[in-house]
Amino acid sequence: MRKIVGVVLAGAAVSAVLSTPAMAGTSGNDPMCSPGRTKLTWSSKAKPWVVTHKRIVEHYTGAPGKKTYKTEKVTEVKASVKATAGAKVSGKVVLASLEGSLGLELAAEGKVTNKKSESVTYNLTKFDTYVFYSGTRKASGYYTQYRCDRGTKWVKTGRYGKAQSWTSAVEGGLRCGLKPPKDSLAAAAKKKYC
Repeated sequence: MRKIVGVVLAGAAVSAVLSTPAMAGTSGNDPMCSPGRTKLTWSSKAKPWVVTHKRIVEHYTGAPGKKTYKTEKVTEVKASVKATAGAKVSGKVVLASLEGSLGLELAAEGKVTNKKSESVTYNLTKFDTYVFYSGTRKASGYYTQYRCDRGTKWVKTGRYGKAQSWTSAVEGGLRCGLKPPKDSLAAAAKKKYC
């Protein structure tokens, strides 16, 4: 009788030890971790296209034309990191993590999209309204910081925040009568300005 009880208890102990890494995986997505290491997880991530400069032109002159147009600034995007709870995490670390999470190359903290007007040269081939534009992807998300506790599980540090940045500028022209790909800056320009 005692031997059976001993086996049952030993089995329970082994079961508890083996379940610890699995429990860690539920909060940190890693089965094991290195003591003292920290990491960020992301929620509400977004990367929409944003038109920062635009110029609308109607072409009904009767002949194709090539001209350089100066686009006006309509908005700007700034790379920033803000702590919403707990101590602030390094902006460089936060934006590098967001960059990896979204698979985009992002501008460093404090960088702002072009504040001045830009020039775009395009051919006008058909009668229609044209939109000349420049823009970027605005990347954003909310982070939660975790710390590895004794190499067995990830625990929240109480540090939370949000971050945003932007990618390299893209410029182009759009004839409103055309249908651009859905996930493109041209589609964002058409939806807003055509």
